[in-house]
Amino acid sequence: MARSLSPEKRAKLFSSALKLFVKNGVMNTSTAEIAREAGIAAGTLFLYFSTKQELLDQLVLNIGKEQSAFIDQLLQPSFSARETFFTIWHGTVTWFLENSEAYQYIQQVRDSGMISEAAVQESNKFFGYYYTAIQKGLAEGSIKTYPLGLIGDFLYQDIIAVINHLRRQPDPDEREAAIRQGFDIYWDGIKAS
Repeated sequence: MARSLSPEKRAKLFSSALKLFVKNGVMNTSTAEIAREAGIAAGTLFLYFSTKQELLDQLVLNIGKEQSAFIDQLLQPSFSARETFFTIWHGTVTWFLENSEAYQYIQQVRDSGMISEAAVQESNKFFGYYYTAIQKGLAEGSIKTYPLGLIGDFLYQDIIAVINHLRRQPDPDEREAAIRQGFDIYWDGIKAS
């Protein structure tokens, strides 16, 4: 009978990998170091992830799932497109600021080619609310009829700009103002005249 894998050990491997990937970089972190940080035997890691690539991919998916669950619980079907975009904006900035290692890891691997195409496609499924917001805005006539991918890419990159600004200027008294101002800059660029 096969032994079942411990969800706690899997979570510990994720947190250890995240910590080391952020500290040393993905390419400079071995699976043996991750296992040691997690307090397990090196071979045990491979019971959970058959390769380092699988660990990289599963970590991206785990982060995406957690982030999207946080934002999904903030969204309401009754929101206007602007309210939906702002909720996604505010939720994403807040989540990444509160999950700094996840942010740093995602920035390290997002466009690097380190994540498999299958994992990229799978993670995109978590972020359907981006495209729902865009479709809502187009249906309302509240946003310009730019290509969906372009609107989504600018949304993501503008969110990253605000996060980076807040990481350099972490004054908690100015955080909400910077989040709102960043959103206003974005919204002014896509709203219909």
